[in-house]
Amino acid sequence: MKDTHEILYSNVGISFWGGIDPLTGTIIDQTHPLFGECVTDKILCIPSGRGSCTGSQVMLELLLNGKGPRAIILRDADAILCTGAIVAEEFFREECPWIPIICAVGQEKFAELNNCDALTIESCKVGSGEVMIGKGDETIMTTNLLELKGQLLDSDDPNEGSDNNSEAKSLAMRTVSRVAAISSATKLIPITCAHIDAVTFIGQGGLRFAQKLAQLGGKVAVPTTLNSQSVDRRRWEQLGVDPLLAKNANGVGDAYLQLGCEMSFTCAPYLLPSRPSFGDNIMWGESNAVVYSNSVIGARTEKYADYFDICAAIIGKVPNIGVHLDAKRLPKISIDATKLIEEYILPKITKDDNELVDIDSFFPAMGWLCGNLSNGEVPIILGFDTFPVSDDNLKAFCAAFGTTGTAPLFHMAHVTPEAIGNDTVKSLLVSCEANRVEATIIDVCNAYETLDSGKDGNDKVDLVALGNPHLSVEELQRLVELTTIDDRPKRDNVKVIATLSRHVQSKGASLGYTKKLEDFGVQFINDTCWCMLLDPPIIPSDPNARILTNSGKYAHYGPALTQRRIRFGSMFDCVEAAKSGKTRSSSFPHWLRSFSTQRLLPALKKLK
Repeated sequence: MKDTHEILYSNVGISFWGGIDPLTGTIIDQTHPLFGECVTDKILCIPSGRGSCTGSQVMLELLLNGKGPRAIILRDADAILCTGAIVAEEFFREECPWIPIICAVGQEKFAELNNCDALTIESCKVGSGEVMIGKGDETIMTTNLLELKGQLLDSDDPNEGSDNNSEAKSLAMRTVSRVAAISSATKLIPITCAHIDAVTFIGQGGLRFAQKLAQLGGKVAVPTTLNSQSVDRRRWEQLGVDPLLAKNANGVGDAYLQLGCEMSFTCAPYLLPSRPSFGDNIMWGESNAVVYSNSVIGARTEKYADYFDICAAIIGKVPNIGVHLDAKRLPKISIDATKLIEEYILPKITKDDNELVDIDSFFPAMGWLCGNLSNGEVPIILGFDTFPVSDDNLKAFCAAFGTTGTAPLFHMAHVTPEAIGNDTVKSLLVSCEANRVEATIIDVCNAYETLDSGKDGNDKVDLVALGNPHLSVEELQRLVELTTIDDRPKRDNVKVIATLSRHVQSKGASLGYTKKLEDFGVQFINDTCWCMLLDPPIIPSDPNARILTNSGKYAHYGPALTQRRIRFGSMFDCVEAAKSGKTRSSSFPHWLRSFSTQRLLPALKKLK
């Protein structure tokens, strides 16, 4: 028996988190070509997922809610989306529909699908083996991918890595093995630490998953930190959070604490004292943390899916795939920003060092851009060594890169640790000499225009959102400097809220930073982050409210997640808006607008 289903096709990947509503199946990413379409009961054909590791959570909730696609066909292998389907089968087999996911069909076969309106699926069920998808009576592809049990060539004792031999560990091992099979892993390798992204509350499926692992005796085998959850665990009532949401969100957090994870709750684990060292094999979830750990620290982790993360932490191992391997850390594309920086950035720094206060938005804008330009490959980025780059600049770059790029790693020539020295850079460029792109002023203008999507002619600001990823101590210091640069107070009609870890807030308090910022009117929130703060009263209740952020990540995800107007600017812009109640009318920052119209006019015309 064959069923015919409509195709949804795009050559642009989708981040299921922030891109698809798990309650309705509707594509809510306003920047995606399929915006407004519904995936339910259709065959979704995309190159891969992209962005957040939380895509696996959304996949599980879609399936449990009966809103998932009938099948997914991917040009590339994508363990994040497959993990959601595998967890649905392993943990919720009796109540969750099973869907075939066909990975890595290749560019040629994938392109053929663009000419199809519908495809047929041979009736299949879990355990049935081969799945056939065809056009009419013609079978065009087959798979038994999700039936693979992942017989890994691993010589280690399957119970090694933990004293815990519970049923939870057996489930974790099966899940890890099946996900590993998708990437053709040959063995599992030990890790030194883990960071769990799946602690957010997306729906009842994620809560039940974590509670089931805890009830079955699960315990982590390595030091394990937790990402931001969905509410401030201590002050949710004071912040006006819905009690039911708080109960569910804290229930997820409690389950992970019961599994032996640390009380950290931060999306910036690299700011904790326990951050890994260069060369460590680790298992980190959360896209910005993954990119930062690989690129800035030089530790080694794939962009692991939610749910896979805690399973790997329980067994203390990950597959020997991807950027854990030396060969996979080599760049496959070079992105040259040298001319752009020399022409537009360096003259402003040289002429007036005060322009630095407005240039920090360049890093998230460029991170977002380089993620797009890298086309799924590990890039080496040229030109950034010609001016100062701080750890916070890199943090902002990594977070934005993780929203649009699928690679878990970039190299920045003469800046990041695996791209230091002329000989090293030359060697890295050899591996991608046939694949070079230039980042142009047109590209940068487009990045600013896209991130500043809430611009509508009204410059009013209702909320300034800081700390995505969580603020560092150095950012607290800079905020103090900017808020005290003159005597103007914060406007009463503008809320300023910053998210940060308990660790950083405590350190900031000892240095006197948090008191000064609270006196200015900054409100601090712990344990959660802006991608989880989706409802009033933290988010303004007015659907036309305007939120200003200096985060490229939040500017990318915020419009779909909040259904509010999101403006994008520098930290300097954010403080100015807090004092004046307004932000700049142009999408372009001061350093870019200050160039002559004659120089920018060709680029702006081309952009339009």
